[in-house]
Amino acid sequence: MNTLIARTDRLLLASGGRAARIWSSQSALFGAILIATFTLVVAAVGIVYPKTNWDIFAYLASAHETPGMSAQVLHDHAYGTVRDAIAPGEFTVLTEDRDYRVRQYADPDAFVTMLGFYKVKWLYIETIRTMSGFVDSLTAIRLISVLSALAVGAIAIVWLWSRHALQLAPLALAALMLSGFGEMARLGTPDLYSAVFFAGGMLAFLHRREALTGFLLFLAFLVRPDHLAYIGVLMVVAVYMRSISWGVVAAFAGAAAVYVPITHAAGHPGWWVQMWFTHVEYVGTLENFHPPFSVAVYLQSVIRALVRSLVENEWLGVLIVGTAIWWQMIQHNVETTRRESVILVATLLAVAAKFAVFPLFDTRFHFAYLLVFCLTLVGALGQLRFRIPNGPFSDFSLR
Repeated sequence: MNTLIARTDRLLLASGGRAARIWSSQSALFGAILIATFTLVVAAVGIVYPKTNWDIFAYLASAHETPGMSAQVLHDHAYGTVRDAIAPGEFTVLTEDRDYRVRQYADPDAFVTMLGFYKVKWLYIETIRTMSGFVDSLTAIRLISVLSALAVGAIAIVWLWSRHALQLAPLALAALMLSGFGEMARLGTPDLYSAVFFAGGMLAFLHRREALTGFLLFLAFLVRPDHLAYIGVLMVVAVYMRSISWGVVAAFAGAAAVYVPITHAAGHPGWWVQMWFTHVEYVGTLENFHPPFSVAVYLQSVIRALVRSLVENEWLGVLIVGTAIWWQMIQHNVETTRRESVILVATLLAVAAKFAVFPLFDTRFHFAYLLVFCLTLVGALGQLRFRIPNGPFSDFSLR
């Protein structure tokens, strides 16, 4: 028996050594294939099994709207498009599941008062409108999500390749899974679309491509204007850490200049109305809705969102684990480039600041920041080398 165990040990060690050598010699290729395969699977699922949430009605109406169009026409277009594309049971859930949905389905005038929340995502709406010239508008929304998923996968590959870290693709893959990547590819929301521009801009920032940094971050803002907060924090952190980026400064200046005109043109009802609507009550119509500001309601909203983040979602856990890894890297003198450090610091500060100003508990709202944070950490880990003496993995390198 002892002889058999000894032979088995030697066989496992030899096999492990061969596997390590194979992985080491072809790790970049294997890592790229792994991420590409996962991304293709996610995209395929997004095409075959898309999910339809209520927001799609509002995005369809916003993209279809032209000056002077009546509420009834917008309402009929949005609800008719979705009704013709999904199962009757799904449509029933979207129109009868709760009082708010019943009111929106029954009252076109109430429905159009909600569109300001959605039209403020200007570039997303314009992309839907443009693509609707080639395919129907619901297909356009779903294609944006699927194509965005493919683009995110491509950015992840390029990011890790540029940092010689594709051998750590399994870590990046785990981060994508925990950050809700697969779910967002099935949804018709702008979160994944904005993440493409945001992550591309941060990759350009990492490699000091200033013009591209400013252009892509500004596009990310046009898809989701709340990125303005992150861009502002990034600018301040970069200046403080003596790694000023003119691309980030330009993106912030441009975004700050057009923020008020965009929100005004979209008819956005304002910060406090949206806070109340999101965290206190889904009111049936926003017409003449002006709730008084309340510190108590604000604090309750923050606490409630924090609890739901801890219990129902994953984004906070991903940040905690990532921060713990980063702390261990610091303790063991693992070096990061200055701009990697800027990204890591800015992400933590920006997420905290955004949550304090407007707490959002769904992971998808934080996906772009989780993606950049995790890719930065994995890229830094890819620079490590270590030895395990007298074993099949001796002189093994993460590079």
